[in-house]
Amino acid sequence: MSPTIARRVIDSFTNANFQNKIILPLTSREMELLTLLAKGLLYKEIAEKLFITTGTVKQHIHKIYEKLQVTNKTEAISKLNHNGNH
Repeated sequence: MSPTIARRVIDSFTNANFQNKIILPLTSREMELLTLLAKGLLYKEIAEKLFITTGTVKQHIHKIYEKLQVTNKTEAISKLNHNGNH
């Protein structure tokens, strides 16, 4: 393997690992919402508790998943607990 190709391979692994470790910080509101979700509350219950609409809860959840780079509640809670993010 040529040095140029070797460097590209190493760089691609480094960039992939770096990107997977970046977790944007959650706002206090997002943390509050994720905590309620982790307790098993439904979107409707979270909305009532926080005096927001169910649509707003969905938007917050989507943003949380995006920041944590996950696709569901279980992954979000697991990643949050694993990385100690706050």
